[in-house]
Amino acid sequence: MNIGKAILYQYPKSDPTKDFIVQNDGNGTSSYIAQWNLNAPIPTKEQLEAWWEELQKNPPYEPADQIEMLAQELSKEKLARKQLEELNGKLGNALSDVKLTLLSLKGENA
Repeated sequence: MNIGKAILYQYPKSDPTKDFIVQNDGNGTSSYIAQWNLNAPIPTKEQLEAWWEELQKNPPYEPADQIEMLAQELSKEKLARKQLEELNGKLGNALSDVKLTLLSLKGENA
């Protein structure tokens, strides 16, 4: 369970740097609420677990990251460019074949 995310689920307008602080001392114990400045009772472990479960069932919509979107668009553009280059090469080869055929036909008729 992520205590901070559970609290933010219940209090979405709260600021985790001012309204509450979750701390983990790194000594093998779990995280805990070190500071609580919201105008509400400090949540119990059971409340936090319930909020966490609700959050897992109903994750908030998070728009795609701009950099990720740009990377996807660039990838699509590179693929399209590669496909166009391959098509251009095939058309160039076909045009060369037509030109050679025409030249050979001209040579036969000359």
